[in-house]
Amino acid sequence: MDYIDKLKQDVGLLPNGMRFNVKIRFIERVFDTLSQQQLPKYHFPQLELSEDEITDCLRQNMDIKEADFEALLKNLETFDHDLGEFRTQLQNKFGYWATITQDFVKELITEFPEQNFLELMAGNGYLSKELRNLNVETYCTDNLSWASHNQTGKNLLTRVESMDALQALNEYGSKVNNVILAWSPDREDIDVKVLRKVREMDVNFLVIGEKSGATNSKEFWSTAKLIDDPRIDRINQFYSRYDLVHDQLYLVK
Repeated sequence: MDYIDKLKQDVGLLPNGMRFNVKIRFIERVFDTLSQQQLPKYHFPQLELSEDEITDCLRQNMDIKEADFEALLKNLETFDHDLGEFRTQLQNKFGYWATITQDFVKELITEFPEQNFLELMAGNGYLSKELRNLNVETYCTDNLSWASHNQTGKNLLTRVESMDALQALNEYGSKVNNVILAWSPDREDIDVKVLRKVREMDVNFLVIGEKSGATNSKEFWSTAKLIDDPRIDRINQFYSRYDLVHDQLYLVK
């Protein structure tokens, strides 16, 4: 069954389930936007059910039969689980890993004005596309090795130069103000090699990931020095943390 249809089926089993249709409509809009090879305009709201939403739904149905109440609990759990699959759907359907939105990129260049960027391991190029849309000089690179596993590297939104991260640093590291790396895999150590190389350069190293979580190697997080910077704090107000994955932008030394 199609993911959207499954969510609609879930809602159909809930009393007054129409209250949750706004979540499904948001997901549909994101899918439509990405299908058109555009970035979502705004950072995402929290999608999984909040405690208040669950409590409110249960409170309104306290008088139903015990068997019906148990079924309600199960259906709520199923709906919440399926909402939690949204990130996986984005990754598998669109190769959309970091939640790059137009407002996030706009804030990024507001805080780092009149600077250029090198994106490493860019995948389909979501971030570089929007930087280029805003007339920011951007070098977008990836050896596209993930194209054999999923949609990452198959549906390019912008021109991506075929080179691995270390090659890209050698080629462009001296020409840019900022090196950016989003959602480096957690089972590969390329991020540590990149960090060592970047430390030899006069650049800002910007990393989008979840500290000691879904992204980057353990060695990276144990080695990286995360810099407190009010610019990063302001940019992160526009970065989506819409589920249990708490990724964000970091300035790394």
